[in-house]
Amino acid sequence: MSKATLKKALAPLSKEQIEEMVLDLYAARPEAKEYLDFWVSGDIDSKMTKAKTAVAKEIARKQRLRPRPRMTKIKRFIKDIVSLNADSQAVCEIMTFAVEKFCSAGSESWIKENTQKSCAKLLHDTLVYARTTGELSFAAPRLETAIDAMQTNHWWNRDFKTLLKDEFDDTMASFTQ
Repeated sequence: MSKATLKKALAPLSKEQIEEMVLDLYAARPEAKEYLDFWVSGDIDSKMTKAKTAVAKEIARKQRLRPRPRMTKIKRFIKDIVSLNADSQAVCEIMTFAVEKFCSAGSESWIKENTQKSCAKLLHDTLVYARTTGELSFAAPRLETAIDAMQTNHWWNRDFKTLLKDEFDDTMASFTQ
């Protein structure tokens, strides 16, 4: 349903009917409850803490002693912060945090090639988002530091570091053109 269709459907309803519908929605859907709780309180710090904990837990997820993070879950945690209409600094913070955690995990253990490529795309998306929202001076140094701090004592972390460093350099170079 589009926003316009929703507006047309809500127009004939009285204030009491809309209040009742919002309360029913609050009770029926956990996502709606979370959004309305945030709308009332505006407490982004608790939502960020919850999202960061979930991202860190997902990136630390192991299967047969190897990291097996699911990028779809990590993107969902980021999207949850975006869906709250949080400010650009909060969104940039959660995206940067996720890449930093990936750098740390990739430095310690082998990560599947597809996940590495997804992380490089997340790095690119983070830099582009940071640039469009004016947060590049905040995010770029943190991301570069996280990439530079990665270990290179094994082939798998050397390859991952090279992939991320190349993506970082290429994205930053595209901003100056």
